[in-house]
Amino acid sequence: MIMKKLLVSYITLGYPNENDYLKFVKDADDLGTDIFELGYPPNFAKYDGPLIRRSYLKVKSMYKNFSELISRTRKITRKKIIVLTYLENIQNNLDEFLGTIKSSGADGVLLPDLLIDFPENYFKYLNRISEKGLDTVIFVSPFVPDKIISDVYKFSSPFLYYGVRPTTGIVTPVNISSLLKRLKNLTDSRVVVGFGLKGLEEIKEALSAGADGIAIGSAYVEAFENNGLSSALDVVKRVRCILDDF
Repeated sequence: MIMKKLLVSYITLGYPNENDYLKFVKDADDLGTDIFELGYPPNFAKYDGPLIRRSYLKVKSMYKNFSELISRTRKITRKKIIVLTYLENIQNNLDEFLGTIKSSGADGVLLPDLLIDFPENYFKYLNRISEKGLDTVIFVSPFVPDKIISDVYKFSSPFLYYGVRPTTGIVTPVNISSLLKRLKNLTDSRVVVGFGLKGLEEIKEALSAGADGIAIGSAYVEAFENNGLSSALDVVKRVRCILDDF
């Protein structure tokens, strides 16, 4: 059976404002988003590019009520909700943070610095996340050793996130097809590709090379900045059409 290609839509919690944020989630759900990835701004967004960082700054004042934003998101979509933030930012209150997002309606968490900056303790953190009843979406990149990928991919749910570049929204030369071939030899998980994909041609290249889905984030922020909500939703439509052609 051919499985539907996944569209994972990233949006910073509350961006660009609460009203447009909730409208985006509702309409992006209707237009074919399969999973929502909600960004909780860290103190230091070391692997995020300028577009995502600007989105963090725009909503910084709202973060006392981030759990309420997750709850309101849960009320308008039944799709899976994954909260993205940095372990470095929450490790001192990890259990409290995980408990809060779980009670607010999130299904899982994605910590892009887990394997990169905490390789010696990653299994301990995976257990703590699981104990809270949350999924862990594990982020891997070309810089993560094959042995670690082989060891951890089975713990990633509902997909394994493969970041093809060192940071979001910054284009550096990569051979996406070769990178995915290497990864596919290490895992039988569903693989979603993102973190630096540039344009529709690279999305098609990733899908042709075996990606099971695509994660979009910076393109939404850029669309919001240029032409507002309708432009961001146009990006959802275009990417969904490409996914449905594969």
